[in-house]
Amino acid sequence: MSASPEPTYRKVRGGGYSWKGHGRLWLANDYLLEVNSTFIIESYRRIFFQDVRAFVVQRTNVRRIWGWVFGVTASIAGLVAGGILWAAAINRHEEWHVALYFPAGFFGLVSLLCLTMWIINLTLGPSCSCQALTPTGWHALSAPRRLGPANRAQVEIAAAIQAVQGPPPSPAPAPPPPAPVATS
Repeated sequence: MSASPEPTYRKVRGGGYSWKGHGRLWLANDYLLEVNSTFIIESYRRIFFQDVRAFVVQRTNVRRIWGWVFGVTASIAGLVAGGILWAAAINRHEEWHVALYFPAGFFGLVSLLCLTMWIINLTLGPSCSCQALTPTGWHALSAPRRLGPANRAQVEIAAAIQAVQGPPPSPAPAPPPPAPVATS
């Protein structure tokens, strides 16, 4: 009895984080493997290429929402840190002014962290969602979450789907125009 050969996997670039954890996509010869991991728990899902009817990449507003969250939080924390430092500076002759440096440093650090996250979010590019349509319905994939890697993944996955399913059918030729009717 011979054992079936082990599948070879090729990693699809562009992992992503979602509420499911860190997601990655792997291409096998006849299916797409989605791997989601959260600390020590991993979950797997196979999407067979012969079942895929569509693979869609759709732009989302997640980047814009996180941009506003990080930007507003950085601004408010920076203003609070600046206000606390100003209060410490105008009361520098009081003994308690030194106690204001800790909250000013804390809010300054929060502001710096949020500003860093805002810059990272901005440089990663537009966000998106990827979905595959199979006979059982639409399946949202947890990776990739940014438009550039998702478009590259879409090309790679579409080529693998066409290798299994064959080229798409050509459209039916248009019917010939009706013959002119002679009028007398």
